[in-house]
Amino acid sequence: MTRKWVIILLIFVLIIFGSSLRTMAGCKSDCRDEYETEVESCKDLYDDPGEAGELKMCIDDAKSEYQSCIDECES
Repeated sequence: MTRKWVIILLIFVLIIFGSSLRTMAGCKSDCRDEYETEVESCKDLYDDPGEAGELKMCIDDAKSEYQSCIDECES
């Protein structure tokens, strides 16, 4: 009887762990999608060569937000 409960417990733990991994992967995918959208928005907003500095700052901000999003997914 004890062995049966150990097997059931292991199966339960594996199901929870697998679900958690799928959720984290979805979260990271959402972060990546948001980052790509923000970078495209930056490129559209600052398309003049004279705005290269603003474009870099905009993309740097998007990278920072992306990293924050990833950090939230992993916590």
